[in-house]
Amino acid sequence: MDSLLNLNHLQMIRNLEELELERNENRRYYTAENAFDDLNDHQFIKKFRLPKQNVRDLIHELSPFMIHPTRRSVLTALRFYASGSYQQDIGENRASLMSQSAVSQCITEVTKALNQPLVFSKHVYFPRTIDELNIVRQKFFEKYRIPGIVGIVDGTTV
Repeated sequence: MDSLLNLNHLQMIRNLEELELERNENRRYYTAENAFDDLNDHQFIKKFRLPKQNVRDLIHELSPFMIHPTRRSVLTALRFYASGSYQQDIGENRASLMSQSAVSQCITEVTKALNQPLVFSKHVYFPRTIDELNIVRQKFFEKYRIPGIVGIVDGTTV
């Protein structure tokens, strides 16, 4: 009787191992793309809203302010900013391939680095006086013939 139970037990283990092998064979494994190499300039800008060289410069500029300064974390955050999508969707993107919590950490770390006064003041400028504001309005009007514009955020007039 014991040997019959042992045989049944062994058969059940074999069946479970076969099921596990089958499941592993059906899995798809992806490697994260190297966006700098795999995307042409147009695709890169469309995906991250910045040219490749600007992103390289930004990665270099943010590195001193980040605990884990990687190209992948900066690209992940830029993709999130560019798309306004959900973090899980960004993580499943071939450029990232990371969990939602990892995406959240990237966004937090890159955002903190971008908000460092040395970085922020280099890339963001707000007119400080009415005269400066009027100069900006005038320049936009002269160039684009649109009255009252004081700035542009990702192509949207403000």
